[in-house]
Amino acid sequence: MKTIFKISALNFVLLVHFASGQAPYYPSASAGFGAPVAPMEPSTPPAMPPTLGGPTPYTGMSPTLPAPAAGSPYAGPTMVDPNVGMGYGGYQENAAANSWGSTMAESMGGGTPLLNYSYVDAGYRFVDPKVEGANGNHGLGVALVMDLPTVFFLKGGFSWGSGSGERSAKNAANADYKLSTITIGGGAYIAVTQKFHFVGEVGLVYANFQADGVNKSYTDGGIYIRPSMRYQVVDWMELQAGVTVSSASEYDSKVIDFSGYFRVFPQVDFNIGADFGDATRTFKTGARLRW
Repeated sequence: MKTIFKISALNFVLLVHFASGQAPYYPSASAGFGAPVAPMEPSTPPAMPPTLGGPTPYTGMSPTLPAPAAGSPYAGPTMVDPNVGMGYGGYQENAAANSWGSTMAESMGGGTPLLNYSYVDAGYRFVDPKVEGANGNHGLGVALVMDLPTVFFLKGGFSWGSGSGERSAKNAANADYKLSTITIGGGAYIAVTQKFHFVGEVGLVYANFQADGVNKSYTDGGIYIRPSMRYQVVDWMELQAGVTVSSASEYDSKVIDFSGYFRVFPQVDFNIGADFGDATRTFKTGARLRW
């Protein structure tokens, strides 16, 4: 009966509070079953620190290094250079130059491309003249090529050699002779592809053959025309082939030539070749310096 009475009394008290508009009371965990408790106060958020720019940032782990300067590959894109920092990992490598010469040079590991028209070519020559009683001679040859604007170039060459001739009834000793040539001309090329060029060349040729005890000596000259082809097989090898036709009557009026160039340094090539003419046969080797 006491329990029923206490419950009825609690319900009566709650009804009176609801009717009066006051907040209800709840018993606390330590209070008795019928003891009233204090009303709960609404919680209020903690006050923000009085700063003008918002919350004070946490500076316990602030970096000690200065910010990257504008234009740095780690500074990100800017209006000055919007491409900076757009590469992989915030770093962008320098783009290759947008030119055929630079691209070819880069693909060959530096230096100038093989198929260029600014170089000097020099080396040893063995010339076998088709003159009765004259043996082959040993000598040197050099050619200089200078690049001009667009597809044109200038070319000059000089060769010299000396040899001996067979003994004759007039001369008991071997007959010595000298053969020298000079060419001056120029031309143009057509780049069919980056690795295949068709070249046209025209100029003047002068030849002098002087011998002691040989029945034939001459000085000859004329105009020559030489179409040729240059082909870069791989990055380190170039092949050339051409035909030279001239108006000379005593010297070679037609020559077929073959040459191979092998890159040994970024701007230096080793070469070997042969010329087959109607007056001489030449075998040559040497080096070419490009720039």
